[in-house]
Amino acid sequence: MSTYTVEDLLPRIQESTDAMDYPMAYAYCEKALQLAPTDTRILETMGQVEIELEKFADARQHFLQAIQLQPDTGYSKYMYLGQLSVEMEAIGAFQKGVDLMMMEYQQQQQEEETAQLLADKIASALCSMTEIYLTDCCFEPDAEQKCETYLQQAQQVNPNNAEVYQLLASVRLSQQRNEEAAKILEESIGFWIEKEVGDPSIPNYDARLGLVKLLLEVGMIPQAFTVLERLQKENDQVVDLWYLYGWTYYCMGEDTSGDDRLTHWEDARDCLELALKLSQVSGYDDDALLEHAKELITSINTVVPPSAPEEEVEVLPDDEADYVSDNDDAMEM
Repeated sequence: MSTYTVEDLLPRIQESTDAMDYPMAYAYCEKALQLAPTDTRILETMGQVEIELEKFADARQHFLQAIQLQPDTGYSKYMYLGQLSVEMEAIGAFQKGVDLMMMEYQQQQQEEETAQLLADKIASALCSMTEIYLTDCCFEPDAEQKCETYLQQAQQVNPNNAEVYQLLASVRLSQQRNEEAAKILEESIGFWIEKEVGDPSIPNYDARLGLVKLLLEVGMIPQAFTVLERLQKENDQVVDLWYLYGWTYYCMGEDTSGDDRLTHWEDARDCLELALKLSQVSGYDDDALLEHAKELITSINTVVPPSAPEEEVEVLPDDEADYVSDNDDAMEM
């Protein structure tokens, strides 16, 4: 390895990362940095590998080095730094990355596929910035206006991005504008609900789980079931899926009465109990969700008592079974 050049090492790093052999990729990166400590390609790649190895502080330092050496080209390092930063520092990193992407986007608009990929990345970065102002920076005096501005920019660049509309609905809910939120959620779902699995316009699994929570918040129960059914077909071993199924059935029961309520709440209990069982198998650690699932089950049990467990049938030895059978025949005679 001592005779390798940086150009020799770069494809080896790529091969290792493609194979998800991050320790080997890290070793190659270390050697490459010894040979070329100011090569921004190596610094950025090292940062990406360190993220996979959960060496977050080291990754952050390598991205900062790359930015110092090459501040006005290459948006990726700013996106990674934004993810590794908090509050206004994260906003600053994402903003610089968005500025660089916008410059490239304007140059690439003739290349439709490349322009669409950039538009997706720009929208995603603007959504990340919005979420920071909704959470960590929510007390900033201009937080609400920043959310509106970022989401408006995202819609202009990528008008059919479901993630953008979903986040806009979340902002409207925080403003207690629930009717507007419901309309926006309907529009968001419409962008992808008829698409085949694997279509890039479909939000990722976790995003759609978040969508179900928003739908329940505005009382869109049929739409919540539609999203859950699609998620179940993709992966039915997810704790959150069955928790949300249970919560949705519970909400449906609250809106009905009589036998319908009992049926919906029995279905809710089945789903919630399955969520708890899956959590034990998978080592799931969202304590608040699990506690809410237990609370819902307890509430249901006060109205719909759980069925008594079926008695186990005792398996008798052959000779005793014959004896019982003979006696049964005798009784019939």
